[in-house]
Amino acid sequence: MVGGFLVVVVVIGAIGLIALRGLRDVADVYDQAVTDYAGRAVVGLELEVAVLDQVRAEKNYLLRGEPTYLEEARAIGRRVRAARAKLWAQPLETEDKALLQQVEDEIQDLDMAFQRSIQARESLGTAAADRLLRGRAAKIAEQLDGFVTRAEARAQQASAAAAEQARQTRTLTLALILGLGVVAVGLAVALSLSVTLPLGRLQSQIKQVAEGGAVPSAPAITGRDEVAQIAKAFHELVQTAALMKELETKSKRLAALSTRVARAQEKERERIARELHDGLGQALTAIKLDLTAARRSLAVDLGQASDYLEKARLLTEESLDELRRIVFDLRPPALDHLGLVAALESYSRAFEQRFKVAVTVSGNGFESRLPFEVETALYRICQEALANIAEHAGASRCTLTIEQTRDEVTLTVQDDGRGFDPATIAGPNGAVRGIGILSMERRVEELGGEFRIESRPGEGTAILVAVPLSPHRTA
Repeated sequence: MVGGFLVVVVVIGAIGLIALRGLRDVADVYDQAVTDYAGRAVVGLELEVAVLDQVRAEKNYLLRGEPTYLEEARAIGRRVRAARAKLWAQPLETEDKALLQQVEDEIQDLDMAFQRSIQARESLGTAAADRLLRGRAAKIAEQLDGFVTRAEARAQQASAAAAEQARQTRTLTLALILGLGVVAVGLAVALSLSVTLPLGRLQSQIKQVAEGGAVPSAPAITGRDEVAQIAKAFHELVQTAALMKELETKSKRLAALSTRVARAQEKERERIARELHDGLGQALTAIKLDLTAARRSLAVDLGQASDYLEKARLLTEESLDELRRIVFDLRPPALDHLGLVAALESYSRAFEQRFKVAVTVSGNGFESRLPFEVETALYRICQEALANIAEHAGASRCTLTIEQTRDEVTLTVQDDGRGFDPATIAGPNGAVRGIGILSMERRVEELGGEFRIESRPGEGTAILVAVPLSPHRTA
């Protein structure tokens, strides 16, 4: 981003410098033209003065005949020739060349007239010699005045053009400086906003995370610059921290569940041992005593022996029923032979008789058996749910609804009991206090499903379970 701004500034500066260089070059051309025209005018004036001085010296010689005037005229003639050479050395326009050629012709005529005047003086006298020179100097001066006037006029034009060019250069320089200043300020503001606005969004996201808000689903800033990379790193850090926190919470919940499951298993062992001792153990002891008494009565009283045997038979039947009940609680045979819905219907009838709660079982979409682990988990969840209903809900009826689709199987356990606030069963770190609910939730998590409780005081409770089914998991 910063590099792009610098490129823009450099490009604008380069264009401005090129324009200034062009204007300066044009101004230099005009300045050179002013110098040339001014120099041409000066040389033209020098030539005019030299010609006039030469004519004056020649007239003095013709009038007085003194050799010093002749020497003076010849020296001035050398000045005239030097000035003429300087003029011809300058870059002249066509009109100036034509005018200068006329001057050259007049000067040559003047030299020839002077030579003739010298001869006329010797033969005709001073007055005749003066007439030969009369008027020629004025004509040359007039021609040189025109040449100088043209040079001065063009020098003035070039000077005015140079001044205008200088003014334009100053104007463009000022405009360029102002433009670069405005661009610099604009780029500075844009650069500042391009940094401060994303940083503001990043700061808001950091504040949200610091205040315990939801973990952001995406970085506050996207792009390839440094600020975006910082935002991306922060987002990845927050995501990692959230995952670690979730993992820690699940680990704590798993540890709590393991502890409670171990306790529940120990209690279940104690219950089974107690039932075996109090039920089957006592029944077997009674059967033993009845059989012993019947054996003793065989030699004395067959009728009494028959009574003892009948009592032993009845106790044996009761013991078998008790054994079947215990086995049914551990693993119902109907679940293996008839499937989940039939096993739940059988269990529900026993539950109705024992707890006086009407249970309705509904199964939809079962074209084939569910996988063993899914059937077992859903059966145990229903057992736990019915146990909670019997112990806590105070309900008169409940429904068990199981539906199978191509992708998942859902279970809904709905009662008309007293209901409760689900938030009241959450312990520290979001862990569930009840071992029954915790066990149900854990079974669903092991299958990769979703577990949810919906309840309000006075409006009953609904337990909703959804377990995904892959193509290879249906029997």
